[in-house]
Amino acid sequence: MKINRLLATIRRRRKFKYNKTTMKGTRANEKLFWNNRARNYPLPFEKETYAKTGRLLRLLGRMGVGFKGKKILDIGCGTGVYTLRLAKEAERTLGVDSSPEMLKLFRAEQRRRGIKNVSCLLSSWRAMPASRLAGRFDIALASMTMAIKSKADILKMEKTARQRCVYIGWAGVRRNALLEKVYAKHGVKYQAPEGAAIVLKTLKELGRKPAVRYVRDSWEKKASPGETLRDLEVGLKVNGADIDREWVENLLKKMARNGKVRQTTSVRKALITWSTPK
Repeated sequence: MKINRLLATIRRRRKFKYNKTTMKGTRANEKLFWNNRARNYPLPFEKETYAKTGRLLRLLGRMGVGFKGKKILDIGCGTGVYTLRLAKEAERTLGVDSSPEMLKLFRAEQRRRGIKNVSCLLSSWRAMPASRLAGRFDIALASMTMAIKSKADILKMEKTARQRCVYIGWAGVRRNALLEKVYAKHGVKYQAPEGAAIVLKTLKELGRKPAVRYVRDSWEKKASPGETLRDLEVGLKVNGADIDREWVENLLKKMARNGKVRQTTSVRKALITWSTPK
């Protein structure tokens, strides 16, 4: 079955399964969070984003991952940071994401760049029918996404890829002075999601032998106090806290310089890759 036919089949099969679970709290929170993030999420061909993605792809190359001429599945593709970037060397790439707003940006960038060998699909990873994806790709990739967080998620990921899986995720470090202060005020601990720790533990239980490399990364964000307030409100909401709007507004007012609030986030990531079992 070709990928275009596969997409049509998945869309038909997915409707009932996906709608059945959208009212669950965690799913709703993830959708709220990522749709909000889409407003200012990095685009694949922005200078800084392109350079950072290239660095990680070169590191993966040294770890034995080659994308040239491959069919690639990108799980939690977002705006296409990897999906669209890899199109120039891959035979075909398919991006999957649960955020409509992210995929609007993905499709707009694809049209603008005239990229033909890429498709994207709106779906949560949990709702994707594994039987229809089995063996359709050479490489399955998941980067900085909460879509891969259980043994079932990893086994489904392996089932799709004939050759190799790649996971890029949080590795125990996430620092942001503003968020740490705001979250502490609201009784929420600001920390990195478990990410890589869960994946590595599961791979060990499954008897896999992954290659792992840790890297440091950071990014800066500048936004108006109003935009920053909205992001903070969403972040707190998905963590079960109601924002103290007056307190946060006063803090942002003090921090603003030339109408912008500046944040720097520093993280550690793990690059994990393993061969899929035959």
